[in-house]
Amino acid sequence: MDKPIIGVVARPYITDNNRNVLCILETVRRCILKFGGIPHIILPPQDIVYINNKETPLSDEDKNILNTQIDMCDGVLMPGGDLIYYSDRYICQRVNELDKPLLGICMGMQVMCNYNNSNKNEFIDGHKSEDKYVHEVLIDKNSKLYSIVGKEKIMVNSIHRTKVKNSGEYNVVAKCDDVIEAVEKPDKLFNIGVQWHPERTLDDEPSSKIINAFINACKTYKETK
Repeated sequence: MDKPIIGVVARPYITDNNRNVLCILETVRRCILKFGGIPHIILPPQDIVYINNKETPLSDEDKNILNTQIDMCDGVLMPGGDLIYYSDRYICQRVNELDKPLLGICMGMQVMCNYNNSNKNEFIDGHKSEDKYVHEVLIDKNSKLYSIVGKEKIMVNSIHRTKVKNSGEYNVVAKCDDVIEAVEKPDKLFNIGVQWHPERTLDDEPSSKIINAFINACKTYKETK
């Protein structure tokens, strides 16, 4: 069986010598390889100036470039980050239109909730930590996420500083108090976003099950497209 191509949206950062770079985290690359996928970096075509929170809106040509990159993929992983850009919204929109498997992580989940509406994020306290486990999340037993994880309560890491006010067109399937922790479209092959970082804790059974289910969905998509 050919391995599926997993598109990973590159994130902008500033190096120590003040250079703009686009990159993906090593934990994301390795988790895709571990479960049988091939990472493919989706590079935003428009100018992104991370340090000043400025960007150039997408042109039709930019969208065509993104379409070409997305067409190469059997699924897309929207990773964490600090800011949501025009390209993030468009990629999420396009993947939904094509019904390709989609996994959103941290800010990637927030993109899924924000991509087609005026939803605004809110800052929160007490959720950003580098600890392996920070708090518990409660998962809806009627959700696809529950069918994957097999547990109603799991402990997760928590590295985000903002939360979404609502889930847009997605179903909320996990929460911690009033914070939305996971969303999904249950009628899709795989279209799930989680606020935590499962790629950081692959020795944890729920985390590995989420990544594995995503890659398997991408394999299924590749076989049937």
